[in-house]
Amino acid sequence: MTEANGLEPFADQSRMGHALVVLGGVVVCLLAYVGAAALFFGVDVLDHGAPVAARGVVAAITSLGVWGYYTAAFIRGKGGPLTDVLIYPIVTMALVPVTFRWLVFGPDWAGLRERFSFAIFRPEFIVELVVHVVPGVLFCGLLLTLWASMLGEERISAWQRRHLTPEFRAAFVEEEGDGTETGEADGSEDADAGRT
Repeated sequence: MTEANGLEPFADQSRMGHALVVLGGVVVCLLAYVGAAALFFGVDVLDHGAPVAARGVVAAITSLGVWGYYTAAFIRGKGGPLTDVLIYPIVTMALVPVTFRWLVFGPDWAGLRERFSFAIFRPEFIVELVVHVVPGVLFCGLLLTLWASMLGEERISAWQRRHLTPEFRAAFVEEEGDGTETGEADGSEDADAGRT
């Protein structure tokens, strides 16, 4: 058995299906980004010299849309367990809005240089990072908590057996409970077998 690294896709998923999940995330991000800007401020607010506060509102709304989409994909067992809740949304939020601004309003080389020169010491960079990530992460956590509370432990175990690869379950799910979850899963399987 190969060792899991946490980046595996969900089980029984084609490469095309996985790629479509990522493409869907790009489309959702673009629609949320442009749609929120057009609805509340006008698309010109996305220009490089636009007010930071307005762009922050648009980024927060986009973050909710992107993490909401990838959370829905996670619940359906599409994409990957770690990539859906963390990696894909962060990469999507980092690349799609910037690409749109550069394509529509032209490159912002001065802004790019400014962003990467002493970026760690600039408070506005930290604020921008928080606005892009925190709303979506909190929304994802809320949705997953509500979903798990509606399912219950037995159905969560069934979902894990169906969508997570054996390597991922062995590395990240079954070891967490020191065999408790394995026992629960085995018990539920035995119970199912006993009913048939």
